Amino acid sequence: MDGSGYRPRKMSIEELVSVLVSEHGVMKAGLLRAKDAATRHDFQAVGIELRRIDIVFRQHIADEESQILRLLVGRLGKEGAADEIRVFQQHRPIYALMQKLSELAEMSSDELATRQSELDALFEEHTEAEQSRVFPRVLSLMGESGKTPADV
Repeated sequence: MDGSGYRPRKMSIEELVSVLVSEHGVMKAGLLRAKDAATRHDFQAVGIELRRIDIVFRQHIADEESQILRLLVGRLGKEGAADEIRVFQQHRPIYALMQKLSELAEMSSDELATRQSELDALFEEHTEAEQSRVFPRVLSLMGESGKTPADV
């Protein structure tokens, strides 16, 4: 999984963080709709919701990894940004679970509910870490330097 085909959006770091936080809400709502559809055994709706989330998620990852992570590693080094790197490494397992859910939805599998719960928990942990640790840190660094991500 990567953000191939998705280019980082050009905006200030403050605007970008605001958009990323908003997208967390969009993706959480989509996951909730997918979970509700799975409960109703409407597996087609599960697949539709996951495809909608996929579009947002890929752009989101492109922005986070090319701008937020780049800035943090550039300013703090890999060791200084170790926590943020670990948080962003969750992107791959989240995406893999989304793909697995899409496959299971196509087969109307009983495993869908278990994987859905796993994805919900991982996504919640991930977004909480970004919003409570990663984004405040990058905003703090940007405030110190007055630079945009492109300047770093």
